[in-house]
Amino acid sequence: MYKKNRVLQPTFFFVLFTVISFVSFLTYGEVTSQQCVSCHQEQVKGWQKSHHFNSMGYADEKTVLGDFNNQTLSYLGYTANFYKENDKLMISIPDDTGMSIPYQVVYFFGYEPLQQYMFDMGKGKIQLFPFAWDSRLKADGGQRWFVLHPDADSNNLFHFSQMGQNWNYMCADCHSTDFKKNYDLKTKSYDSTFSAINVSCNACHGDPKKHLVWANNRAEDRVNVAEPNKGFTEYIGKSTHLFQRQSDGSMKSVKPLQESKQVAMCATCHSRRSFYKNRSTPTEFLNQFQPSLLTPELYYVDGQVWDENYVWGSFTQSKMFNRGVTCTNCHNPHTGKLKFKGNKTCTQCHGIESFDTPKHHGHQMGSTGSQCVDCHMPITTYMQVDDRRDHGFRVPRPDLTPKTGVRNACNDCHKDKNSEWAKTAIKKWHPSSKYIGNDHFSQSFYAADNNLPNANAKLKAIAQDSKLPDIVRASAITRLDKAPLLLELKSKLDVEPLQNLALITASETLPINQRWQLLNNLLEDNHLPVRINAARSLAILLTESYSKKMSKLDIKRLNNGLQEYKQAQQYQADKGFSHTNLGNLAIDLGDLEAAQKHFLTAIDVEPIYSLGYINLAELYRQKNDEVKVQSILEDAIEKNDKVAELYFALSMSFVRTNKKDLAKSALKKATEYANENAHYHYTYALLLQDLGQLTQAITSFEVAFNLNPNDSGITYSASKALAAQKQYTRALYYANHLAQLMPDNPKIKKYIKQLTVMKSLNF
Repeated sequence: MYKKNRVLQPTFFFVLFTVISFVSFLTYGEVTSQQCVSCHQEQVKGWQKSHHFNSMGYADEKTVLGDFNNQTLSYLGYTANFYKENDKLMISIPDDTGMSIPYQVVYFFGYEPLQQYMFDMGKGKIQLFPFAWDSRLKADGGQRWFVLHPDADSNNLFHFSQMGQNWNYMCADCHSTDFKKNYDLKTKSYDSTFSAINVSCNACHGDPKKHLVWANNRAEDRVNVAEPNKGFTEYIGKSTHLFQRQSDGSMKSVKPLQESKQVAMCATCHSRRSFYKNRSTPTEFLNQFQPSLLTPELYYVDGQVWDENYVWGSFTQSKMFNRGVTCTNCHNPHTGKLKFKGNKTCTQCHGIESFDTPKHHGHQMGSTGSQCVDCHMPITTYMQVDDRRDHGFRVPRPDLTPKTGVRNACNDCHKDKNSEWAKTAIKKWHPSSKYIGNDHFSQSFYAADNNLPNANAKLKAIAQDSKLPDIVRASAITRLDKAPLLLELKSKLDVEPLQNLALITASETLPINQRWQLLNNLLEDNHLPVRINAARSLAILLTESYSKKMSKLDIKRLNNGLQEYKQAQQYQADKGFSHTNLGNLAIDLGDLEAAQKHFLTAIDVEPIYSLGYINLAELYRQKNDEVKVQSILEDAIEKNDKVAELYFALSMSFVRTNKKDLAKSALKKATEYANENAHYHYTYALLLQDLGQLTQAITSFEVAFNLNPNDSGITYSASKALAAQKQYTRALYYANHLAQLMPDNPKIKKYIKQLTVMKSLNF
């Protein structure tokens, strides 16, 4: 029997085992795991002490670590209270007016280094409280309540009432087993279910039915049963138990690698990814999810972690992954802990005599810096107290810091030193280093992200380099911006989903006939994310002007892909972006009425979702109804008054209606709320210039330039504005910089000569 528990309606099972009592285990509701215990007692004992076991649970005085003995905490200028009411654990949260609203704590997440809590907001919508309990030792700063997002007011995505803190959408898929969201758009309610509230045996191993049949056979009969994975659909063990260092320094498995789905299985949760449907089997990662690539929002340009990426994106860059290392070569699969303390986990394969010595790491034994992880797995702290290590296992490259702005492990510790000092130290320890000073893909990514010349040629080489990890090659493809390169590249790429997804992204600006040539064969790809993204990119071909030139078979193929795309958006119907996606699709298909309905639904489902308003306003702009455009955007700002994109869109409407003073005010707000957006500062400068406020315009041009010094438009505008004020020395500075950006442009050389003459004449 495989029973599903409705959220907030836990079913408890009580079974006595002759060997050991697992009542605490059984209260988590997975019936099938009762049958795991009789054979796998040690594994279950280990799991009960793991993060997986504590990924989620029902809140009571035994499971909750936080202090509910009438504690208080400052929150958005008011006071939150933590207390007990009869047998219930309660938290009262002040609303925007300071009035306290009591909520019962019904669930918890995790146990170390922090524990979070949840409440029922009604209609099956489970939300996370804005507070967490720091479960570290008091001596380490723990044993206290703290606010996770202290600046998140009621209009912020990460306010406790908004979707950024919604369990059903954000968390449940990974924190519980066999989760089904079951969102009803008509009632805006959830009827979510799970088979186990936490990460249970089935979450990783899958459906146990066939395994149980295999296990219940007599031992002598099992060899005759055609079940290579003991009844499970896939092998998720190690690919090999051990690697040995070869004479050339490379690492090689002690036996031929066994194909394993382990990393794919772990990645379904331990990755930054989008999802399009309820999960099915545990190992179908790239058929159910779309992982994020190495984008500037998530990673440094060398692939080191910036924002949360949950391991997979880092690990797949590593030599270890590409040689066949899996998670359980280092981690116990049931406790989640490292197999050994200190460097011993690493020296299973990397010999002590070569690596666990000052000759290698340059630090005194036992000191900070002598541990492998200090240099090869630097820490980033998330959620204020949660230290997580980068799983890229990269060689420290302080030489890349001044070139690309990336962090380096040396200066993470030696903050009083600079990267040149760190580079010199490494070269002293390893004078024959094949890393320090050599080219790295980060330099090409940096060039592309900063609009430097000649980036495309380098990106093309990276995309074709089969020795590089797929995630690096795919990330290079997304940065390409020339059609001939993409068309040439396609035949040289591997048949690999990350590269195909990158190709779709990179082709967005191509003419539709070239996109069809590039992408049409992806409509039947084996991976759902590839199929639906290809179909969406080609959707405009279903409009009358294009479809009459297509075969019936191709129209059917494209329609099938778009049907899957629509289903994926409907699965995400509790979020505004899904309806905006459907609205933009409707625009491409020429159905503006349907688009309007989708945008209105996006606003209704998620009232703070700014793109819903911006897209709706754009529809009315196309109808030349600027009064309606301004009304929509002003209504959006009332609901969420700190979104730069809303002010920018409003300013453009004011410009179109010649309300330039209002446009100036709105643009100024846009630059304040997105003060690192060079385009906003540039646009603001152009408007100030148009209003005759040249001195203020120059200031904004220079802000924009400092944010994006490789933008030729910004650079030229700054120079021209300074020249207009007869500030020729400063104007020449920008003009000479422009010549570096565009070295073969004769017009720039002529402009520099003109400025030089004007300066000499003081004209």
